Amino acid sequence: MIFLCAFILLRLSSVAAGYSLIGKNVLVTGSSGGIGKGIALKLGKEGANVIVHYNNRKVEAQVTKENLGNSCLGVLHCDFRKPETIPDFMAKVQELCKDGLDILVNNAGSITKLPLEDDDTDLSSWHDTMAVNLHAPLLLSKLALPTMKKKGEGVIINISSIHGERSNEFMGAYACSKSGLDSLTRSMAIEFAPYNVRVNGVAPGVVPVERTEKAFQDDSMRNSWAEKCLVGRLGTVEEVADVCIPLIENEWITGSTWEIDGGLMARGNYPVRPRPLSQG
Repeated sequence: MIFLCAFILLRLSSVAAGYSLIGKNVLVTGSSGGIGKGIALKLGKEGANVIVHYNNRKVEAQVTKENLGNSCLGVLHCDFRKPETIPDFMAKVQELCKDGLDILVNNAGSITKLPLEDDDTDLSSWHDTMAVNLHAPLLLSKLALPTMKKKGEGVIINISSIHGERSNEFMGAYACSKSGLDSLTRSMAIEFAPYNVRVNGVAPGVVPVERTEKAFQDDSMRNSWAEKCLVGRLGTVEEVADVCIPLIENEWITGSTWEIDGGLMARGNYPVRPRPLSQG
């Protein structure tokens, strides 16, 4: 009886402890800047060993490495528009990890405004968007899975977008890719569950980053989007990064995509009501 009670207490304490980030090996794709960099820095701060990935921003990737300090395992390049290069890339990832990859954050993304009526009949731009936003997360996850299976656990986080639920003018390719990623998150969660590999997603709203800096220097643009958010402001990279922590550590969460958008999607297309003046 004493042995049984001790076993139950030990089991409960291990469940309560959750999945610790300390010492875990993490790949964050697209981490040379923006949300990816924010996630990489957050995970490094929480005790993880981080691999930085970039495509065409080598200098910025080195800055991320410097910011991570001893938490950075290395910096790797890969152009996800070329799926044939991904297996070699993942082989290099596993070499850097020594004992294998524990967590994969599929953050790298491509946003190109594509009118659906354009003359791109070979769909090259469409295919590039799908390759980076949808096909790469699938391939990377497939290649990460064998090591996670051997370890008996693993976590995959897919960075999606609120465009996965609602599109906008000239955003058809991007919206389709993110909607597909949301479905892929659920499908992978189902198929990888027997191996104790959890898969979740994060769908950010309007979060100013380096590549959108010029657009949001316009106060009217910034204020227009801020007014659409229930909280009355735009989000930050750090707030998106913070959401990744419970999705990684809480072992009861899988197959979910969390919206972090300041209430933008909750409002829908209803008129914006004036925010009351603060009292005192």
